[in-house]
This record gives sequence, C-alpha cells and structure tokens, in this order.
Amino acid sequence: MTIKPPAFSLKNYQKGASNLVIGLLIAAIGFLGLLYLKSRGIISVPTSLSNAATSINESINPFATGKAGYSIQISASHNLKDATKVMDTFADEGYDTFIVSSEIRGTTMYQVRIGPYGHREEAKTIKNRIKRRFPRNSYVKRSFIVYRD
Repeated sequence: MTIKPPAFSLKNYQKGASNLVIGLLIAAIGFLGLLYLKSRGIISVPTSLSNAATSINESINPFATGKAGYSIQISASHNLKDATKVMDTFADEGYDTFIVSSEIRGTTMYQVRIGPYGHREEAKTIKNRIKRRFPRNSYVKRSFIVYRD
C-alpha cells in the first residue's frame, strides 16, 4: 500500500490569498467603525495617558487648589489602593479623575470622582456617556453628581 502525498495546486494558494484580503478588509472596516464612534463621542480613546488629568495630591482633594464645580462620584472605598485602581480604570478611558478623602464615622473614605465640570448639565452628559460605555459596571450604575464650592 502506497501513500499518495496531497496534491498542491494554485487553487489552494488563491484561497489563502483571498482569505487574507477579506481579513484585512474586515479589520479596516472595524478600524473605520471605531474612528466613527470616537468622532460621534460614543466612545473615548485617550491619545496618551498623560492627557488624563489623574492626580492624588497631598490632601487628595483637587478642589483645595481653588477648583470648584460638579463632578461624578464613581466609588467610595476604605482602601486607597482599591480607589486608585478604579481611578486608573477611568483615567485610561481619558476621563479626568481624582480622589477625595474624607472622615466618615472615624474612618477615612476615598471617593473616586470624575471632573470637575463647570455646569451640572455637562456633568450629567458625561455621566450618561459613561453609563453607555460601561452598562454593566456596578460603580457606574451607582454613580451620582456632586457639587463642591
């Protein structure tokens, strides 16, 4: 019994080339779709992490430097490391995030916020955009707008 090697033909190579072209077209369409969604404000993609104004200063309160306005509180935690992780998640998406610390019933709470914004409507628009971007995120579902002088 002799084993016959598989036949290679030009047809097989043409199939592979056409599959490659189709794959590249699908990738290009996906990329153009992402650019369209970004241009419409449906998704946000930071150009670099340095654009995300993420800070934890000495008092962990950016309003102490004279900033005032509306912000969106995403989470509150007793653990600074956990709060920083949540803050970094939203900063990676391009949002200006910060942490406010406060004493509640004798313990320190670290509140992760996005903002500040000059008007409540602006904060509400950003909050709705975040809810569309993260529909299943429990932090986003419980988020709310706060104002600080």
